[in-house]
Parts: sequence; structure tokens; C-alpha cells
Amino acid sequence: MTAQPFARSELPILVAGATGAIGREVVRALLERGAPVRVFVRSPGKVAALPESVERVSGTLEDPQAVARALRGVRAAFFVSPHDEAEERMAGNFVRACEREGVRLVFAGVHADGASRVSRLLQRTLYRLLFPHYSPKMRIAERVRTSRTNPVLLIPGNYYQNDELCLEQIRSGHYPLPLRLISRVDTRDVGDAAARALLDPGVPSGAYALVGPESLGGEATAANWAAALGRPVRYAPDLDLTDRLLEEAYGGRKALDFQKTYRLLARFAMRTNEAQVRQTAWLLGRAPRTHAEYTRDVAAGWKDVTVPVLRRPEVGHLAL
Repeated sequence: MTAQPFARSELPILVAGATGAIGREVVRALLERGAPVRVFVRSPGKVAALPESVERVSGTLEDPQAVARALRGVRAAFFVSPHDEAEERMAGNFVRACEREGVRLVFAGVHADGASRVSRLLQRTLYRLLFPHYSPKMRIAERVRTSRTNPVLLIPGNYYQNDELCLEQIRSGHYPLPLRLISRVDTRDVGDAAARALLDPGVPSGAYALVGPESLGGEATAANWAAALGRPVRYAPDLDLTDRLLEEAYGGRKALDFQKTYRLLARFAMRTNEAQVRQTAWLLGRAPRTHAEYTRDVAAGWKDVTVPVLRRPEVGHLAL
């Protein structure tokens, strides 16, 4: 008797970087939807808490054979470029393997989008002048955008969860991260949107902004924390403290990238627009979470005076 091939819907979804701020939310969202999941990780011990049903493949993005092994037999894959000197080579390995295996690629990261290569080139040129430290990431995104992977590019704003860098300061009554007026988004919404793109072949290839429903500056962010905690929290931007918090959380290239980013966030406004909110809501099938909801969720878990250790935050990709 001839074995019947697996239906495509039964094939697993690969998540690369499943221990990262976004990768773990993508895994969570996929499991909530009953999807089979495979993770590609450097250290399997870091995903020991995942259900046994989650398939583990160990290896590094620097190893093309390991990447190919991880992608074999999956229907779609999720990828976020790491902050690494070799990030373009790593991304190239992943994109080429997706092309060879005929796997849809869903990517989250920095991208200057436009209707044509020329318009995207013009936008990338402008972004490089403002944000030169993200030039490699923009080249990676364009490589994904033009790949033969039926790609979906998700362009998230600055993450609400970045506030978790300064929980101690927030509880002490001040919010130190410098924010002028920018697009922000909940990492849980990024995970949910990625799951939709990974599971629904009807999501057209292209780039999608992921934002919360409103632009947020430091004052509004602090006000949301004050309302959630029931006591004053004032906006007191402090770049030196922000630098130290980032260095303590990450160190190395990642901390340096984020330190440069927060200097720009203190100077430039990047407002959320209605088209971005509609795009986000379409991918989610609901309205995006507000920052006020996020702060209430976090505050509800604070049942004692000990500052909670939640998870390492990540700086959002679009709101640089």
C-alpha cells in the first residue's frame, strides 16, 4: 500500500530564534492555534519548557547545512535577523534555503517599503542617512522582499515590552526611556500577526506595518503606567541611564545598536497613521492592543514589592 503524502496543512511551521522576544510570541501564537511547530535553536536547553510536541532542530544560522535541515519538510518559516556582525551572511543562508525548499518566509524587521525597487531604494537611502547602524538590516529586508519565497515582511513599531528595561525606575516613580512621539506595538500582537501570515496562504505577499492604535511619547507612556499603578509616574528621560540599562541587558553589538536607536527616538517623531492601524487590525482580525492594556496586564501581576523579572525586551524594528 502506498503511503499517502502529508497534507500541506499538516506540515510544521519553523520558527528561527524561538527564544527571542518575538520568536517566543510566534511559537505561543502558533501553539494556541493548534499548529505543528518546529524550532531552530542554537541551544536546545533554552526551549526545554516548550511542549514535547514542539520539534527541536539544533544548529546555527552560520551553518547552511543546519539551516537546510531545519527547513526541510516545513510549509512556512519565521525569521528575525539577529544583532550580529555576520547578520547578512546568516540571513542569506536562511533566505536561500527557503527558496530551495519552496518555503514561505515571514520576516520581522527594519524595512523601508515602497511599491517598486526604485522607491524602496530612495527610502533606504534616506533611512541610511538617519539610521546608519541599521543599514545591514535594511539590506536584509530588501533581500527578503525580492526573494522567491512568497514573502511577508512585518514592520513592527517600538515594542511596549521595551518598558521592561526600566521596571525598577517605573516603580520608583519615573520613566527614563527617551521617546518623542512614535509608533509602538505589543510583542503579543506581533506574534499573532506572524502566526496569521504563516498559517494563512491567503495573506498576500508584501510588507505590513504593525502598530498600536495611537502614537506614544514619553509623557503618555508614563501616564499609562501611573494609571495602571495608581500612583504618580513622571516622564524623566535619561540617556545615560538608558545606555546603562541596555548595556546591562545585552552588551556588545546589540546594546550599541539600541543605544544609538534611543538617541534617535529622543529627537524624531514617527507617528502612527490610520492606514497602518487598519493594516495591523486586518492581520490580527481585531483591534491592536493599547499600551494602557499592556501596562494594566503587567501591573496586575505585581503582587509584592519585589521588582519582577519578566523577560528581556527588544527594541522595536520600525520605530528606530
